[in-house]
Amino acid sequence: MAKKLFTILVLMLFTLSMSAQKSAILPQPQFQFLKGKNILNLRKRKTADHSKVVAASLDITLGLFGVHRLYLGTSPQIPVIYTLTLGGGGFLVLSDLGVILFTKDLEQYADNPHVIMWADANKEKSPQLED
Repeated sequence: MAKKLFTILVLMLFTLSMSAQKSAILPQPQFQFLKGKNILNLRKRKTADHSKVVAASLDITLGLFGVHRLYLGTSPQIPVIYTLTLGGGGFLVLSDLGVILFTKDLEQYADNPHVIMWADANKEKSPQLED
């Protein structure tokens, strides 16, 4: 079992390193059809990018390795933490599944850099007190 987990971890790290090198090796394409258009509007995230069904199925099948968090968009170290702790002993996987299934807006958890994805999702920044 440990040998399989080590192999999966090595493959994940290899894939992450290859994706980082790929952008440095390949030449950047020239997009002439975008000339004169506002590129910032094209890069904005849509409000309904992620499917709850896909996220829940990834959580059920590969949740111990944090693949559902990769689907929702997170930093690469989060799946490594999930893999090393086996999904936080199963707690993180089950809590993430509950959040995915019972939330109305899944996009509030997208691109979350925290290990516990629901911990800081609804926190508002507190207003600064002026002197």
